[in-house]
Amino acid sequence: MTTVVDESNSGTRFATTPGAPGWRWRPDAGGDVLQHDALLALAPHVFTGRAWRFTTEVERDYAQLGRMFGVAGADVTRVKQVHGRVVAWVRPGGAVPPGTGADAIISTAPGSVISVRVADCVPVLIADRRHRAVAAVHAGWSGTCAAIAEATVEAMAAEGIAPDDLVVAMGPSIGPCCYQVDSRVRNAFLAMTPDAAQWMIDDGVERWKLDLWQANVDQLIRAGVPVDAIHVSRICTADTLDRCFSHRAEGAGTGRMAAAIQCGPGTATGATRAREGSVRPRPAARH
Repeated sequence: MTTVVDESNSGTRFATTPGAPGWRWRPDAGGDVLQHDALLALAPHVFTGRAWRFTTEVERDYAQLGRMFGVAGADVTRVKQVHGRVVAWVRPGGAVPPGTGADAIISTAPGSVISVRVADCVPVLIADRRHRAVAAVHAGWSGTCAAIAEATVEAMAAEGIAPDDLVVAMGPSIGPCCYQVDSRVRNAFLAMTPDAAQWMIDDGVERWKLDLWQANVDQLIRAGVPVDAIHVSRICTADTLDRCFSHRAEGAGTGRMAAAIQCGPGTATGATRAREGSVRPRPAARH
């Protein structure tokens, strides 16, 4: 079994949560964050853990998140997540209007930071090897059923960003070990594609375990992303409550985790520093 490396204990590296190669928990002044080496070589990014809730003191948490990238919290683009297939864009000189309903954001604006929030849904971060664009995707079961990850890659391709130029990291989310669904969810997926049957296994009378990880991987591959460029953390939120929030395990009042990525000059800087082996998000200042 492979493991996620933890570097958050005074620089000590030790194996923790079962996961996939290339994933590392790294220390930040505000709390530990998760990153993937291959994506970090292209774009500064973080998947946050339990140090921030993004529910009770939302603007404070976004301010800390922004400081990691050298921007104000108000400049971290976010959307009203609606569990669908809508993709929003951040272009140079433009912005996403507050309250925009979408489940994916693509940015081609240098220096911009985009983000989504999750607490079991799949957070997907994408970077272009040629540093032209990044994307952040929120893929719950409804969004996955609507193929939001595939829609994001297709939207990038329509702008001339080839799918085989993309690198993808899928952060912590509820895993097939814990995500039980009913016939309503199963039938919705089967109506989308008969192939969805392979994403589910029987788990009792009219109950199935759903593998959102594989569903999103298959959609990304179908959209043209190379399989070896897709990196899944394999960290189940419901089974890793010391690190993650889980709506299914803890209820609606639990916190949220953010997945954020930076485009443009920040991406180029991140690539250079990654080759030097010393990349960290910018530390959040303490006040």
